[in-house]
Amino acid sequence: MPFPPPRSRVRRSVHRRALVAVVAAAVVAAVAATTLGAGPVGAARGPKAVVKIAPGETAVFATGGGPDALPGEVTTGVMAAIDGYLADAAARPLQKGRPGDEARLATVLSPAVMARLAGTDRTVLVDEGLPKATGTVKVTAKPVVLTGLADGSGKVVVVTAGLAATTRTRTAKGPVTITRTGDLVLRPDNGTWKIVGYALTVDRVGKGLGTADSTAPSTPTASTPTSVAR
Repeated sequence: MPFPPPRSRVRRSVHRRALVAVVAAAVVAAVAATTLGAGPVGAARGPKAVVKIAPGETAVFATGGGPDALPGEVTTGVMAAIDGYLADAAARPLQKGRPGDEARLATVLSPAVMARLAGTDRTVLVDEGLPKATGTVKVTAKPVVLTGLADGSGKVVVVTAGLAATTRTRTAKGPVTITRTGDLVLRPDNGTWKIVGYALTVDRVGKGLGTADSTAPSTPTASTPTSVAR
């Protein structure tokens, strides 16, 4: 599904005069709405899960003759990766009441980030070990601000995404709200955009979620992510 950015800005290298282009979208920005089914046909109906996100303002920094806006295919690929991450790290674990599918996560996370799932960063990256949802799991986010970096040939090779996502649902013990804020860094991997770095803070609020705080160390692929539950 295409994700035309509503606005875009371009900034050149300091060696060239700054050029800022603001483009107003002619149509309403496309919104990604992914509905995750509760199970196969004929199975007992369970809670649904919905992920709804859209791109926000974009910018491109170029050292050479870069694009005047973040290319549509880049926006689409990046937003698809973020949508997949939120579906498999936040929505499905609550919907199913079990850990996220790592094979699915590997389609949107780089090998380096996947390796960090074995450590303390797991509590920041995924929502699991929580009470199973009894109502719809809804993940929404503020418009995702995308900042791209183009190489000397003008190709966008890195995108940073500003994330402010909220997951809401109900469990047998009451309502649960989870906020995940910070930045995601994405690079293309054989034509598919994947998350290669992150700096995230997670706040979980609801009965039965515990009271422990945890902080993961800063690394080249994970800059001081934190997790809070109360």
